[in-house]
Amino acid sequence: MLWFSKKKKIRNNPALREMDGREVKYVTRMYRDESGEQKSIIVGKAGRIVLIDDEIRVLCGEEDVFRCNMDRCEYFIHMSGDGITVKGPNTVTGEDDHIMIFYKYYRK
Repeated sequence: MLWFSKKKKIRNNPALREMDGREVKYVTRMYRDESGEQKSIIVGKAGRIVLIDDEIRVLCGEEDVFRCNMDRCEYFIHMSGDGITVKGPNTVTGEDDHIMIFYKYYRK
């Protein structure tokens, strides 16, 4: 029964449904430096977003860049439609992260 409820959660949320399995062009991490200025750094390129066992995982190359439980994070689709922003506790780094994921563009 647990398997069915997990799939139902993904199907009912349009943001999760849109990002599951999408190819990633690059991933940036937003942070504040010592002076309080907001900066961003590219943490991964050429990857994929995968939803496994109630976790959002961003894989770039062969390593996890971001990993967080769906219930503990916030995610927003970019207004341009070219990606998604995810905020939450990253189990890879052990910190609260704010990442921006940009999709690979394919002409339809």
